Amino acid sequence: MVSNRGPERRVLIKFGGNALSGEGDLERFGEDLASLIAAGIRPVLVHGGGPEISEEMERRGLRVEKISGLRVTDAAALEVADEVLARINSRIVSALAREGVAAVGLSGCDAAVIASKMPSVTVAGEGGKETSVDLGRVGDVSGVDPKRLEALMSEGKVPVIYPICASPDGTRYNVNADTVAAHVARAAGAPEMVLVTDVPGILKDGQVVRSITLRRIDELIADGTITGGMVPKVEACRTALLNGARTVYMLNGKEPRSLVRKLLREEDVGTKITAG
Repeated sequence: MVSNRGPERRVLIKFGGNALSGEGDLERFGEDLASLIAAGIRPVLVHGGGPEISEEMERRGLRVEKISGLRVTDAAALEVADEVLARINSRIVSALAREGVAAVGLSGCDAAVIASKMPSVTVAGEGGKETSVDLGRVGDVSGVDPKRLEALMSEGKVPVIYPICASPDGTRYNVNADTVAAHVARAAGAPEMVLVTDVPGILKDGQVVRSITLRRIDELIADGTITGGMVPKVEACRTALLNGARTVYMLNGKEPRSLVRKLLREEDVGTKITAG
């Protein structure tokens, strides 16, 4: 049965390239969004594109380096990231338009996501000695002016944002898409966030965990249940919850109608994550 939660139920949907990279994935995603909008949900989208950025950097002979999960970004790497993300953004907006979704592509700069340079990170150097590393043009979010988002949403538009952001003086930064998503959700007044991934949710003993708290997630990380690529996914959920989101859902973007089944029909798909 479809739930009716009023005309202004806002949801932030964050996804990466891997989640919607297969044939027909974007089209199905667009169909789901059209269904959500018809039911009164007002989505805001944030996407990344890390694998595509790395691939293009390697094609151009640029060194790909990540520290603590963040891409070391000099001026050349920033230009590649901007070009690749803008291209992905255009592809997404076009696919959504074909499904009747009035999407508007925006960089973080366009969406008034305000960035500041991320401080140097401390890593273990030779002999275990700690050293400080400057990540270059990598930023963190220091604020979001909601006026641009509100103007678009009041017109029935769907913002589609990629994470190249700028400081008040116009300096551009490459910002982690999960961080941008968490702050945009708060600015847009979206108490729910959906992390669209290429996995069915958090797994334990081969089964999807349907509901979990951050404390339980910490326990599963500590005992080795949550490892590898799942760790940054759950950390993205943590970031959102600590920045004002009430509920985060982790869904498989390749699973047919997963967004509709979770948000409208409230079926047991994916994993629901709460602060506690």
